[in-house]
Amino acid sequence: MSHNFVITTDMTSDMPEGFFAEHGVDVAFMPFAIDGTDVDSRNLPTYHEFYDKLRAGAIPNTSQTSAYEALQIFENHFRDGKDVLHISFSSGMSGSYENVLNAARELMRKYRDRRILVLDSLSGCGGEGLMVYYALKMREEGKSLEEVFEWLEANRMNFHHFFIVEDLGTLYRGGRLSKLEATVGTILGIKPLLELNHYGKIMPLLKVMGKKKALSAIAEQVVKYCKPEKNDFILVEHGDDLEGAKVLAQKIKESLPDIEIRFCNVNYLVGSHAGPGALAVFFFGAERPRFINVPIGNLKTQK
Repeated sequence: MSHNFVITTDMTSDMPEGFFAEHGVDVAFMPFAIDGTDVDSRNLPTYHEFYDKLRAGAIPNTSQTSAYEALQIFENHFRDGKDVLHISFSSGMSGSYENVLNAARELMRKYRDRRILVLDSLSGCGGEGLMVYYALKMREEGKSLEEVFEWLEANRMNFHHFFIVEDLGTLYRGGRLSKLEATVGTILGIKPLLELNHYGKIMPLLKVMGKKKALSAIAEQVVKYCKPEKNDFILVEHGDDLEGAKVLAQKIKESLPDIEIRFCNVNYLVGSHAGPGALAVFFFGAERPRFINVPIGNLKTQK
């Protein structure tokens, strides 16, 4: 089926391996480095290699989508006579959205008969990837560029991101926790359960004692917010810990036995900040909780 618009995204968008290439989705490269060495987009490490380097103490650095990269991708599609829907990483965590928006505006001055709509997903990882999935599905159903954009924009707060990290130090280094909170949390075995808020920023939703209880708490949130009938599948992601992801999936299946679960790794960019061993679930459901920001220093925890 021929379509009059293409769908593009960036490297913080996750789906199972091969999905984007199979569906003709261009993925804008977002530069990153490991121990000061830039990673080439044509020679990416495997996820196991990447996370092993982090386990060994390598320091990653990440960058935003450049306006130049976006220009190159968009112009190629314009030359083919296609309009573009770009689904961008959350503006609450990166300047990528603004960079891409500026590139789109500049290009549309040159190609006045073409259109680019840039969506601030207010999401990342599997949340952003699921937006791409449903955008592709709506396009197949014959929806227009504007109809798909408007549906995604109206439903951004219904894409959920519940996750935990293995090492609270990664949240401290990323500015999500204070040094004191990270230290106290580590000593006490606290696992903050994290979610994205209405501004697309990461916030602690609950504090749970220990990993086992944390996985149960994630499953409880899935049951609370997920609308199974509106999900073709849900995504369980991991930072090179497939066994942990399977344990989480099994906990979800105990309450939602009929839901399909697919697995993938947390991408390089987010994985640089979440670290090895992170576990997450992404799905479509009821609106995200509005007020989430639980200080780790407050020691009331979910038992």
